Amino acid sequence: MINKSLVLCSVIAGLAVSGCSSVSQVKPSDLRDELTMPLSASNPSPSGSVSSKVVIFDVNASESPAADQAGATGPIRFALDGYITEAGATSVDRALAEQLKDEVARAEMGGAGAYQGAPVADFAIRTNVTQASFGSSFQESSTSRDDKGRLYTNPAKCNFSGRVAITVDVYAVPALERVSSFRGEGTATGSEDARSSNCAADGTNFLRRAGEDAVYDIQEELKAFFAPTGYVLNGYALGSDKVILKTSLTEMLGAKPGQSVKLINVTAEGDRYEVAEGKIADPVVRSGAFVVVSEEDAASISIGDEVRIDHSCSFVGCDMDGSLGKMGLSFK
Repeated sequence: MINKSLVLCSVIAGLAVSGCSSVSQVKPSDLRDELTMPLSASNPSPSGSVSSKVVIFDVNASESPAADQAGATGPIRFALDGYITEAGATSVDRALAEQLKDEVARAEMGGAGAYQGAPVADFAIRTNVTQASFGSSFQESSTSRDDKGRLYTNPAKCNFSGRVAITVDVYAVPALERVSSFRGEGTATGSEDARSSNCAADGTNFLRRAGEDAVYDIQEELKAFFAPTGYVLNGYALGSDKVILKTSLTEMLGAKPGQSVKLINVTAEGDRYEVAEGKIADPVVRSGAFVVVSEEDAASISIGDEVRIDHSCSFVGCDMDGSLGKMGLSFK
């Protein structure tokens, strides 16, 4: 805990020195100079927003008995559910999608057509553990001296390591077409003072933690895929070379002041192009968030363009980003 606190303090100090950007405040007086903006070819009359319903089926570990015996499949599914929900999607009860489960299994084997059952979800997720291993090694005791000649003894240790690899396949419903696939690898390590050179141990906890880490490995991709979509509704000149965009991305869909967003243009043919990045301003009103972009970027943005929260992690890592976000700070 002390080390984490020191790291966090150092990061905050670095943010202060580097001059992290403050969250823009929007006032009614900022919304008087409305801009004339082009209309999106694919969505010229935008309204509302889109979020996904996702059913996450039980994790398959038939190819990796070690993961199955360790009970690693449960933590993997729980981690998937957490990250996908955090992205803004809705997790559907598996009990409501038993028929869909069978249809997806057949689709995975290349033998299913479109799903004909109740429309319970937009996407279905099948996860396979493709590899799981646990090992240990003995490290003999050693001695060392510091700069002042003092002798230190390092006791013998047993080192432990678990590794898990997963594949997460996403199927669109009702077409049952695989639309994306994510591959993650995770590890978990530890050590303890050795009582003997025989470092035999139960790898259950290491394999469970490695499974969770494998999902952590792909969390940015998962969140990017399942992030809800809002739309640009109009824009206002803010001055200081800034523009305020009114969007339909609401707090219910995860919009928070200070978050980074990506603005995406979708052509009439369905091709998607990221055209700008922006920051959500404060406050996030009930009808949707205000996003601040540069005047230069605004020239590339159309009414009807998509707005999606940027879930990518900064160089300090996703965990530290989460801690900073709770304090209203960001490296992004």
